[in-house]
Amino acid sequence: MRICCAILVIVSLTATVHAAPNVLVFVADDLGLTLGCYGDPNAKTPRVDAFAKTGTRFTHAFCTTASCSASRSVILSGMQNHANGQYGHEHAEHHFRTHEKLVTLPVVLNEAGYRTASFGKYHVGPEPTYHFGEYPKIPGGARSPAGFAKAVKEFINVPSAGKPAPFFAYVCSLDPHRAGPTTYANDAKHEGDPRVKYDPAELKVPPYLPDRAETRSDLAEYYQALSRLDATFGAVLDVLRETGHDDDTLVIFMSDNGIPFPGAKTTQYDPGTNLPLVVSKPGQKNAGKTNRETTVQIVIPRVNTRPKLCKPQWLAISRLPKPMIVVSASTVT
Repeated sequence: MRICCAILVIVSLTATVHAAPNVLVFVADDLGLTLGCYGDPNAKTPRVDAFAKTGTRFTHAFCTTASCSASRSVILSGMQNHANGQYGHEHAEHHFRTHEKLVTLPVVLNEAGYRTASFGKYHVGPEPTYHFGEYPKIPGGARSPAGFAKAVKEFINVPSAGKPAPFFAYVCSLDPHRAGPTTYANDAKHEGDPRVKYDPAELKVPPYLPDRAETRSDLAEYYQALSRLDATFGAVLDVLRETGHDDDTLVIFMSDNGIPFPGAKTTQYDPGTNLPLVVSKPGQKNAGKTNRETTVQIVIPRVNTRPKLCKPQWLAISRLPKPMIVVSASTVT
């Protein structure tokens, strides 16, 4: 029997801040299982593939809603959309909002003494409910691998008010989200972009899409944006190494929903909801592990069903003697 459970990031609020691990959550935008480490024959994603060899790769990770804001609200609140109130997009005329009284992951980590920062795409609201301590600007925009690296490095190296503290970096690239009906901003200049080109004629078209010239051309653009995303993730990992935090940081790589094609994003079919999830924790023993047994729901804190509290359940276990990182049912060791 498969188990459906939440990803837990458990931080003991009674523990000393200096003993707590750093946390980096990297959320891709419209990325399905289109990665080399997930067997995609088209993808050229060396950095994510190499990262998967250092951590645990989940094959049965699912989002709750295959659309940006709704999915991200669940990731950060730990509550399903019918419970947190954010059923749809946050921006413009859509104007969906999470219930103001909910206590979310960044707010809890702020209170626990973490330095928190949101990089790139945010797309949830209201801001006080999802408040981060900092919102650094990305030089060159949220598709620039070098821009993300510069912003994250500055955040790590320059603590607020000069106070040393563990950090929570929530890093969200715009790639490989569409920049228009048939474009992915591949013609623009993005510092650090490897500009990996794909030949439409050589691509393997997913079985749920029509094998037409238009599809192949669109997929080639998508995969180019995907390779830029891979470079962005790699650049951020390089920053952890350069700043001496590659051994004391929990790194979670995930996506918000599937690829932006019919039969995927905004649907409940597997291409829309079955997403990549790779986790590497400090001191992990079984590097390169693949978990094919546990079905994981992509939510960070566990849901609390007691309506009066409106807080993630893991707040109630702050009596733990030391900070703990637990992903699903002891699946990362």
